[in-house]
Amino acid sequence: MNFDVRCFLIPHADGLSLLDTGVAGSAAAIGTALTRLGATWDDVSDIVLSHDHPDHVGSLDEVIALAPHAAVWGNSPLSTQSLADGDSLRNLRVLSTPGHTAGHVSLLHGEGTLLVGDLVGSHNGQLQRAPAPFTADPSQAEESIRKIARINALHMLFGHGAEIDQPQTALQELLDV
Repeated sequence: MNFDVRCFLIPHADGLSLLDTGVAGSAAAIGTALTRLGATWDDVSDIVLSHDHPDHVGSLDEVIALAPHAAVWGNSPLSTQSLADGDSLRNLRVLSTPGHTAGHVSLLHGEGTLLVGDLVGSHNGQLQRAPAPFTADPSQAEESIRKIARINALHMLFGHGAEIDQPQTALQELLDV
């Protein structure tokens, strides 16, 4: 099974925020991405966990060891700082998007880029709901999808799958099914 798990480095005025840490053993790949950006682990000021599934937090201990001064944000026992809907974290706005898990969060960067964790994903250019066996509350997940559809983001980045063209149209089509 190929998971295509993604995490993201988001620049801000004082360094970088890291969204999710990937599966166990992903710290080396994150380090390579930091190098490509001309950054080091010392530039990572914040680690944000969209949710606490192992494919998104598997490298958390490794990452914390490499970036010991970074605050760990999220809504799981693994987080040291909690997040609430509407919070600002550096240049990100926190959106509570429960359903996939109880404390799932998405992030809005500026007004145009939405990072949605596992709320939805893409496969072969198509938007998809998170698989039912891994979704804690399907009706809550639907409401969270409706919530992000109201944002009208220009770009949408997923924990699983590549960016798609016209994410707003794809969201509306998904909701209409």
